Amino acid sequence: MTDSRLSLHEARCLLLDRASPTEAWVEHCHQVAKVAHHVGAALQQTGAEFDLELLEVRALLHDIGRSKTHGALHGWSGYCLLKGEGFAAEGRGCLTHWLKGRSHTEVAESDLWEPSLADRAFEALGPHWDLADSVLSVADSSVQHTTIVPMAARHLDLDQRYGKSPWLTRAAELAESQAAEISDALGFPLDDLLAPLYRAS
Repeated sequence: MTDSRLSLHEARCLLLDRASPTEAWVEHCHQVAKVAHHVGAALQQTGAEFDLELLEVRALLHDIGRSKTHGALHGWSGYCLLKGEGFAAEGRGCLTHWLKGRSHTEVAESDLWEPSLADRAFEALGPHWDLADSVLSVADSSVQHTTIVPMAARHLDLDQRYGKSPWLTRAAELAESQAAEISDALGFPLDDLLAPLYRAS
């Protein structure tokens, strides 16, 4: 398959081709896409320039690696799956929700995988983290299982499920920093934008 762009409809079909719609992680993906679209559309109204449909596609497919593994490498697995089908650009969402804006050094020093994986991951990601990446990261940090919640609630749930760890603590710190970046771009707190979605879906 040659590199091309997935439409949102095609992304939904691909997701459902890989997993049952009743699986919780599939609904999680739909909710993350909902948050990403909501935030992205608001940012576009301020003049921010990025491809809103591509952002939503990336959000929808960010956890597609869970069709292969629910382990720590599901983000990398998802990127490899999509790249293998010719959709590397869409697979960026798998990387951004996994790496969360960490540096190469942070990823290489993790004891969750071989250090050489950082080289491959950052080669795929490229040198630039942009506003759309931050939106996807924050959107993922705003969906606890299948429910849209404040980020603090989502990260507390992760700590309770998996145990506090430097990796999760850093993920929460980065998400808060990215939320502040988005709030600055919006001109008002991101939480004000998302509050109507909390537990309403």
